[in-house]
Amino acid sequence: MRALCFLGVLVLAGCKTPEPEAPPIPPPPVHVAVVARTELVPTTEGVATLEAARDATLRAEVPGRVLALLVERGQRVSAGAALARLDVGRTEVALGAASAQIAQAEAAVAQAERQRELTERLVERGGAATSRLDDARDGERLARAALDAARAQQRVTRRGLTEAVLRAPFDGVVADRFVEVGELASPGAPMVRLVDTSSLRATVLLDPREALDLRPGARAQVEAHARAGERFGASVERVGEVVDPRTRRVPVEVRVTDPERRLRPGLSARVVVETGEAEPAIVLPSAAIFERYGQSFVYVIDAEDVARRRPVRPGRARAGQIPIDEGVEVGERVVVAGLERVVPDRPVRVVPREADGSPAASRGAERDEQAGRGAESGDATERGGG
Repeated sequence: MRALCFLGVLVLAGCKTPEPEAPPIPPPPVHVAVVARTELVPTTEGVATLEAARDATLRAEVPGRVLALLVERGQRVSAGAALARLDVGRTEVALGAASAQIAQAEAAVAQAERQRELTERLVERGGAATSRLDDARDGERLARAALDAARAQQRVTRRGLTEAVLRAPFDGVVADRFVEVGELASPGAPMVRLVDTSSLRATVLLDPREALDLRPGARAQVEAHARAGERFGASVERVGEVVDPRTRRVPVEVRVTDPERRLRPGLSARVVVETGEAEPAIVLPSAAIFERYGQSFVYVIDAEDVARRRPVRPGRARAGQIPIDEGVEVGERVVVAGLERVVPDRPVRVVPREADGSPAASRGAERDEQAGRGAESGDATERGGG
């Protein structure tokens, strides 16, 4: 009986269906770029704060109470426009006194002239000494000097009337007001801040190794953090003759071109300055390069769609592109997306990018890969359950 049971177990074991082999793992999807040689312009960059080309704090030139403020914060004004008016009551009184002094001095001059003429006739007839004629002439000169002084005082006083009205020295925007109506302004007290936003500049500190040979007129680009994705043209206006003692960098002033006035003074911006002429170079996206043990590598896809890890010698990154001095050749395919899924010396599946450069194809490839892994996991579970 035991022999029969053992024979039955062997028969059942021999009739069991063999387990199917696991399907192979599909190659991971990747995006590639074809290595090409392009013209690369050497640049250097730094971060700076945008400033208005003209920024003035207008101050009171004469003492007086503020009678009227004729502008508001943010208001755009033209050169010569009145901004504020001070009380000119005392100045008008002083101008009247100066006019009276002029009239008095003119009368004194006329009297001195008559005295001189009379003395000249007397001297000619022998009725007066010559010394009296000298005294008459001196008196006339003193009277004329007093008249000149009175007229100068009148001009000074009249200018006080003009200075009692604060005017814009250039076209600009009222950035701030420092006084209110009724306050007493003393000479030199700040009243209005006027900013010309039509022209912006930035002073950026650059590496001396790349900035010492810059010349005025060199092209530049400005990218403000508040205007992400927008680039504004600029040009170098002047290069500092003295290295900044704190940072050991060269101050370079650039003027920004912003005809639509999209930027504002005070914004933080990245300034990229061209330091030379365009040179032929092989460049790759920074996403294509990875490091292992202090060495830079890329994945090169061969004709059989196998990823080969290859060391490269990259240059300095410029606007997301890295020049490759050594390691790849023109025409080779390099992985630029999906590096984390690549296994060296294993096949990959090259997925073309969409025309607009969106990552939709990459997401679809990831879904395909996840689906493949899910199917493989389900088969394994089924096999385990069987």
